[in-house]
Amino acid sequence: MVVRSVVDTASIKVGEQFSYKIIIESDNFQEINFPETFNFSPFTIADQFPIDTNYLKSKKIISKKFNLTHFDEGSYSISPQKLSIGKDIYTTEKIDIDVITIKVDTVSKKFFDIKEIKFTDDPNSSIFKIITPLGLFILGCLVLFFIYRSYKKLKSTEFFFQTPFEKAVLSLQEIEKSKLDNQKDLKEFYTRLIEIVKRYFEDDSIDPNAMESTSHQLISKLKLLKTSKKINLSEDTINSLAEVLGNSDLVKFARLDMDQNTITSDQIKIKEIISSTKKSIPNNEQRDNEKRKEEELKFQKKLKNKKIRYIVSSALTVILTILAIVIFLFGAPKSIDSLSLNSDKKLLNQDWVESVYTEFNLRLQTPDALVRSSDSLSNDLNYVSIDGSISINLYVKNKTEDQDVLNDLLDDFKKRNFKNIITKEQQIELDDRNRANKIFGSFDDNNINAKKNYNVIIFNLNKNLLFLEMIFEIENNIQSQIIDKVLKSLKFEK
Repeated sequence: MVVRSVVDTASIKVGEQFSYKIIIESDNFQEINFPETFNFSPFTIADQFPIDTNYLKSKKIISKKFNLTHFDEGSYSISPQKLSIGKDIYTTEKIDIDVITIKVDTVSKKFFDIKEIKFTDDPNSSIFKIITPLGLFILGCLVLFFIYRSYKKLKSTEFFFQTPFEKAVLSLQEIEKSKLDNQKDLKEFYTRLIEIVKRYFEDDSIDPNAMESTSHQLISKLKLLKTSKKINLSEDTINSLAEVLGNSDLVKFARLDMDQNTITSDQIKIKEIISSTKKSIPNNEQRDNEKRKEEELKFQKKLKNKKIRYIVSSALTVILTILAIVIFLFGAPKSIDSLSLNSDKKLLNQDWVESVYTEFNLRLQTPDALVRSSDSLSNDLNYVSIDGSISINLYVKNKTEDQDVLNDLLDDFKKRNFKNIITKEQQIELDDRNRANKIFGSFDDNNINAKKNYNVIIFNLNKNLLFLEMIFEIENNIQSQIIDKVLKSLKFEK
């Protein structure tokens, strides 16, 4: 039984991968158990491959391959790995690996501004960006078209009002055209005929329950109204109605056939009954006119409400269509911010630039890339918002013995015409290896006669001090969020 480990190189560059393989050669076919997890600390497993089994003559060769890497310069060892083969435990040998770094010249080379990032669009994406807004626009136009068509139809609607008498006369004219070919037709004719007269009595407030009344109940009610002088109907008119009601009951319940003369006579009688009843009601014309005016007012109000609904629907359709197109093209947060007048909120929610700065590889996110100062003698990097309310400066200074960093900073502020400086100080940690001193507070900027907040993060890096200075408006919650977002992004690249 032979257990060994091999690598393809004993020296790698920082971040470079190398191959590490465990090989087992056995004359018998005992059960081999690899650990569930491998520990190659301080190396990181970049990739691992399935177990490979081969046979050479009478030997069984099993191998397990890994790709390992490391990100810190130095000399390291791969710790021995324990394997269980049958009832025995075997251990691989320790292997030494050197990790070397690549030196980068950050002093003698000329500095250049960070170039703007340019994105190239996928052709299919461009077509989609054209077709979708166009489709949304067409959909919005179709909705507006249907709304306009409905509005046009409404606009052409005229007020129409019929008195109970006019409705009854029109209904009588309609049933005159009825064909009476059989008993069923005759029954339906008399049902409609009696319904017309009852509907008239009910609509004209003569008998509110006329439709549910029997023939006997209806005649009794009319006689009662005549006696109380609420209507001025003749006895002959009431008798005529009783006769027609009787004929109707005979047709509907006794299935009696009526000759054409009787049918025509009953039609004429109903017309005369309705006409006589109308004349017998006091102030009938005045009441009809008042009812007409009341219905016309209701119609105009209904028309006005519908017009308002159409206008609101049209406006909402236009707004929603435009909003849908804008959201599709620019995204929801950007679109909402575009409709907002708050430039700070736009700045907070826009796409930020993340980059690595200085020879110390400080990574941070800012609303836009930090650019080199226009002063050719300085390597300071800075960002200033469009309205000038936020400024971010990144610069490096040489560290000297017995240097008072806080006083130097205050002197610099005074030279820049900052007065009434309030200062607080605290220690912050980026991670286990990187700490910084945070100096913060407020001052009066006499250049613009405004009070400002400031945060200065100072990193002590061997013989240098790295300063990240952020100045922003006081009592501005959104700008405070912007500064917090910058601070949370701070990270040193390894």
